[in-house]
Amino acid sequence: MRNALYLIISLLFLASCRGTKYNCAELKSIEKIPTETLIKTADSISELRNLVWKEKEEMEKKGIMIDFSFENPVFFEQNCNSKSELKETYHIIGSMIKHEKIKVRIIGNSDSVEIENKPNLSLERAEFIKAIFIKNGIEKNRIEILDAKYDRPFGPKMESGNKENRRVDFEIIAQ
Repeated sequence: MRNALYLIISLLFLASCRGTKYNCAELKSIEKIPTETLIKTADSISELRNLVWKEKEEMEKKGIMIDFSFENPVFFEQNCNSKSELKETYHIIGSMIKHEKIKVRIIGNSDSVEIENKPNLSLERAEFIKAIFIKNGIEKNRIEILDAKYDRPFGPKMESGNKENRRVDFEIIAQ
C-alpha cells in the first residue's frame, strides 16, 4: 500500500513536469532569434535607459529619489524549468552581441513549494536561459550561473507557491 502511494505521488509529480529536463518548452523547438531583432531591442532599451537616467537626475535635483531596472526577470509556470516566450532576454542578448566585454550572471529561483519537491528546478531554469544565450551566439565563458533556490524571494511564502519567486534574474557582472 505504501509503495503504491509513493508510485502514485511520483507519477503525478512527473506528469506535472513531464519528466524531462526542459519540460514546458523543448529547447530544440526554440529558434534562434534574428540578430537584427536582438540588437534593435538592445538599442531601444538603451535609448529608453538614457531618457530615464536624465529624468532621474532631474528628479534627484528636486529631492525625489527613484529607482529603475531594465534587467527584467523571466517568470516561469510552477514546476516548469523552461518556456517558449523569452522576449525579456532580447535586450540583454542584444547588448552582449554588441559589446563583447559584457558578462552576465543568470540567477535561478524557485518558489517555496517547488524547492521542497524539486530542489534543482531553480538551477535548471538558469541552465535553460544560459542555453538560450548560447544558442543566440553568446560564448559560454561570458555567462555565470547562480542557483539561488528560494534564498531571494520577491513575494511571501504561500502554500501554493508564489509566481514572483518562479523566475530567473540577471546581473551584469563585467563591461
